[in-house]
Amino acid sequence: MFTPFQKIMLVLVTVGFVAVGLVTWTTSATYNASRAIAQPAPVFSQSAPPPGIVATGEASVRGGASEGYLAFAVQVGGPVGADVASQLQARVERVLAKARALGVQDADIILGPLQFQPQFTFDPSKGGQKVIAFNAYQQIAIECDEIDGMPALISELTKDDATSALSVRYAPSTDGPAYRIAREKAIADARAQAEVTAAAAGLKLGAAISITDVRSQSSPYAGPVTGGKFPVVGGPGFPPAEIDTYIRVQVQFAVEPIS
Repeated sequence: MFTPFQKIMLVLVTVGFVAVGLVTWTTSATYNASRAIAQPAPVFSQSAPPPGIVATGEASVRGGASEGYLAFAVQVGGPVGADVASQLQARVERVLAKARALGVQDADIILGPLQFQPQFTFDPSKGGQKVIAFNAYQQIAIECDEIDGMPALISELTKDDATSALSVRYAPSTDGPAYRIAREKAIADARAQAEVTAAAAGLKLGAAISITDVRSQSSPYAGPVTGGKFPVVGGPGFPPAEIDTYIRVQVQFAVEPIS
């Protein structure tokens, strides 16, 4: 993923000999030290990444929302022996058919894993618990590049009794000024940190070699999102007038000795 900072160290090892007398020990030590110094330096691969300093920067800028997504769950329950998996699949297809009818594309639908939760009751005859039913559910997220159509989509999804726990999140467009300004500030923040490191090491900081956006590993259906394509939760109103555009980047800078 990210280019790690690699520091190259050259170690010269000298081997001393055990001598019987003081004169023999001194001669052997001097001879081996001279041989160790004369060893050629190792040749490193030409494909190795250039040395540099890696720093992470972050910034936040207020701006209008232009994208968003809906996260919700589809669930069904039934006693032991019931085919809750097939029932859940039928409900998911029913809900997604409604979304597709409003123009949602399959590429904008993110399906979470199927999950089954057993329901227990106490069995006096066995002196313990036994499973009497299962609840099955699947979490789904729908990406919306145009938030104008989100109210109609929310209304349609909430009408279905299979849908629960619907939430809305917003994000700025990556082509918008808020995103661009936040990214520039995040890169500047990374450079400021790298300059401190370079000064402490007696080096001069050069240009940026690589810039990588740091994104959250969590999926839209896995809980609160703090980074990635949709990193921001909207405020009151629909859509919110402004949101915080939070950007985090990892930058590798070139370094050179101070002349």
